[in-house]
Amino acid sequence: MKESQKKYRDALEHAKQEFAKRSFAKILELSGTAPYDESSLILPYGGEHYRVWYPEGEISPCEDITDQILILQYLTEVCGVQPTGRWISFRELPGGNNHYGAFKLEAMDPIAEHFGNSPEKFESICHMLKGKKLAMGDIAYAIEVLPKLELALILWLADDEWPAKANLLYDATASMHLNTEGLEVMAINLVEKMIAKAASL
Repeated sequence: MKESQKKYRDALEHAKQEFAKRSFAKILELSGTAPYDESSLILPYGGEHYRVWYPEGEISPCEDITDQILILQYLTEVCGVQPTGRWISFRELPGGNNHYGAFKLEAMDPIAEHFGNSPEKFESICHMLKGKKLAMGDIAYAIEVLPKLELALILWLADDEWPAKANLLYDATASMHLNTEGLEVMAINLVEKMIAKAASL
C-alpha cells in the first residue's frame, strides 16, 4: 500500500474511533441532522445526502475517503453554534496562514479558472447547492456545505484588463465545528464537486 493511502486509511480508522466515542443523541442534537433509524442518520453535505451508521461510522453513498474522514470529523466536533453571517478569510483560521498557498492553489484558483468566463455556470451550480446570493465581488453565494458550516464563494469575472479571481470565506464560527485542516478539505472538495457538475452542464 502506498504511503499516502495508508495515511488516509489510518486517518479514517481514527475518525471512526473518535466518532464512536460521542453519543448518538449528542451527534443528532449538535449537528441538527435527522435520524434515519435507531442507529443511523441522514447528513446533507455538498448538495447530496449521506446515510451515516452509528457507531460503525460507515457512510453511504460515499467513495471518496477524504469525504468520509471529513464527515466523521464534523459529526465528532460540531458544537451546535449557528453561523453569525460574519465572514473571515482562510488566513484568519487557526494556523491558516501556514497553509494559505496550498489553499489558494487548490480551492480559490480553480474557481477563477473554471468559472471566470462562465458566470452562468457558476450561478447555476450555486443555485443547485441552494446558495444564498451575497453582495460581494461580481457574483457571490453563501453555501451551507454541512449543517451550520457555511462557505462564501466570491467570483470576479475576467475582463480585457484583468484575469478572473476568486475568494472563499468562512463564517466566523467555522473553527468551532471543524479544525483548519478539515475546513481546508471541505472547501477543496466542494470546489472539485462544483467543477465536476459544471462539466455536465
